[in-house]
Amino acid sequence: MILSEFLTSIKEKLASAGIDTARLDAEVLAGHVLGLDRAGIITQHDRALNVEELKILNGLVQRRIKREPVAYLTGKKEFYSLEFFVTPDVLIPRPETEFLVDYAIYYAPRGGRVLDIGTGSGAIAVALQHSRCDLEMFASDISDKALAVAKDNAEHLLADNTIHFFRGDCFEPFHGERFHVIISNPPYVDPAVKDTLQHELSYEPQSALFAEDHGRRIIIKIIDESRHFLYPDGVVLIEIGAEMKDFIMEYGPMRGFDTSVASDYAGLARIAVLKNR
Repeated sequence: MILSEFLTSIKEKLASAGIDTARLDAEVLAGHVLGLDRAGIITQHDRALNVEELKILNGLVQRRIKREPVAYLTGKKEFYSLEFFVTPDVLIPRPETEFLVDYAIYYAPRGGRVLDIGTGSGAIAVALQHSRCDLEMFASDISDKALAVAKDNAEHLLADNTIHFFRGDCFEPFHGERFHVIISNPPYVDPAVKDTLQHELSYEPQSALFAEDHGRRIIIKIIDESRHFLYPDGVVLIEIGAEMKDFIMEYGPMRGFDTSVASDYAGLARIAVLKNR
């Protein structure tokens, strides 16, 4: 079977399984196995696939039909124009989280100290360090497996990896430390809506997605504790769910922060900005 015929076949299978991104997924999986980029997929459309290539591709297609995310099938995901390693031990980096990096670049002073809480794959910390090599970057996660992935990404993507990684819950490893910017993409999905979400999310680490108190528990913990770890003019940046805007605008000032909420390109509330008074 040649490549174009195989792509047509698997696109139909994926579409029949209700996958909206069937064409893109088919091309990404084929490119991953065959070592081709998008241009290569087009120019080598008449390439004959051997038995081993077909076996591997068919196996990946069957896993995708079961809604396993493409990023876990290929082991990589682009974020902030960098290609990150990902495993089922970490959340898959998403485009909307790039706003956190943008805001940290803006707020972090020259040579500032920045802390990424719940670093996961290390996407935020690595992208920020890659863009701002002047920063002293710290990152933490409660998961040893997640930290292993983050460290691999830092070593792979940074010419001079100077990120300080620590294992621990939120601020636990940082007693006595101070930061100019504290940044986090914490779990913020309400467990009550779990059954209404796309099936792909069931493959991602649930503790990194869902939080008690309608998704607010970790966000509240970060806001409550962060003032002890901020410089006087420090800023906390937290990714939030769109429905949390009113809560953040009420709770932030109660805890002593000048508070605002920034929207993403879809117009949805996305980034809580809390400035130390």
